[in-house]
Amino acid sequence: MKNLVFNYILPLLIVLSAISCKKQNTPEALQLQKPPVSTEEYLANLRAYKKSNHQIAFGWMGGSGGDGKFPSMEKRWESVPDSMDIVSLWGGIPQEGSPQMAAMRFAQEQKGILVTQVNFISGFDALIKKNFSGLPEQEGVDAVAKAFSDTVSKYKLNGLDIDYEPGEASERNSLFAKPGGLERLVKALSPYFGPKSGTGRLLIVDGYMTAGVEPYINYYVSQAYNTSSPGSLQGRYNTARGYGIPPEKFVVTENFEDHWRVGGINYTDPVRGTIPSLLGMAYWQPTQGRKGGMGSYHMEYEYANNPDYKFIRQAIQIMNPAVR
Repeated sequence: MKNLVFNYILPLLIVLSAISCKKQNTPEALQLQKPPVSTEEYLANLRAYKKSNHQIAFGWMGGSGGDGKFPSMEKRWESVPDSMDIVSLWGGIPQEGSPQMAAMRFAQEQKGILVTQVNFISGFDALIKKNFSGLPEQEGVDAVAKAFSDTVSKYKLNGLDIDYEPGEASERNSLFAKPGGLERLVKALSPYFGPKSGTGRLLIVDGYMTAGVEPYINYYVSQAYNTSSPGSLQGRYNTARGYGIPPEKFVVTENFEDHWRVGGINYTDPVRGTIPSLLGMAYWQPTQGRKGGMGSYHMEYEYANNPDYKFIRQAIQIMNPAVR
């Protein structure tokens, strides 16, 4: 009897196992996350807000380039919070004709988000050496400024972000790391970008600041990473003010490549106690007047928070509360 049952049950189990394995191995369609749909009235109000006098939200987006054919929304332009003011292309310019380019264009034209190309000062040097090495030095500088203007025009961007960190090993030998180098660069760029150009295009400097630059730029973005108190932020602004930067051009940012999960490091606010540093930056104001805004490096990492972009959204609301 035992052998009879065994001889009957064993083939049945093999058949059932095969059916189970076949079911488990059946490929399923990849579920793509879909972006929300906005109404015309909402978008019109959003664009009006962007044109109003308010503290800005700034971010370097590491997933800005490519074709946008990603399963997750993290690196897609559709995920960028609508209330962002300026997004700097840390991940490069999207591929022409791609869904990513179309989504970036929608963010610009319909949501009023301004998009800037970002370059280290060594990048300007590299282009001079590659394309203009036969020219006298100043003519090469002027030519590279025009070349960057042409690139911004080609891709219909809204401006240029200069990452100025002259002490870094890759930067210290740059022509523009020399004394007066940043001033020389922004002056060459000023016919095409910034408040003196008349073009409406942004000229931003992030990292460090030097004398003679302020009249030519729209914003100075301070990499105020790991800032734990209002006093530290005030010290950073006082240094910038020594170079002529007014409060409204001063933007402070946190490092979300490291701290996206918790919104920064612990920040001691005199009124609210211990809060995430990005929120501390949003609440903080220089003693000399209202700041330009706040933002984050690798803003796209925060898409993984629940809700997505939780801290940048809170910070925007702190600076510019929605009208109820």
